[in-house]
Amino acid sequence: MKNIHIAIPDMQSSHCQKRVEQALATIPGLKKVHTEAGNVSVSVPEETSEEALSAVIGAAGYTVAGMTPEAAPTTLHFRTNINCGGCVAQVKPMLDAETGIVSWQVDTLTRDKILSVVPGNITAADIVSALKESGFKAELIQH
Repeated sequence: MKNIHIAIPDMQSSHCQKRVEQALATIPGLKKVHTEAGNVSVSVPEETSEEALSAVIGAAGYTVAGMTPEAAPTTLHFRTNINCGGCVAQVKPMLDAETGIVSWQVDTLTRDKILSVVPGNITAADIVSALKESGFKAELIQH
């Protein structure tokens, strides 16, 4: 078995996650490891190709932004002052353009306004610095 993390930016709602899970379930021997908004980590037989995974996800109506061979990426969580949809719209271009970020989302409904980032080749300090340049504060939450 090999473990693969798949970034699917347009899979945000629980409904979308369920559709992708159902599509992936058609791959023989596949085991879902973890699903969250924008990401799924799966365990598949060695012979399963990335192209086959992408094709199944694409047939379900979703776009694969990238795949990395790992069990489940570490998600970084930050307390922020990203308070509303307008704030999210302000940071979206910067976060989307950052090639070191696999995926991200902000929960503006929590008291701490949690930004969750699945990093590729970017550090927590780089994320804090980029947000600061965009006019926002971020503090890494240690788990």
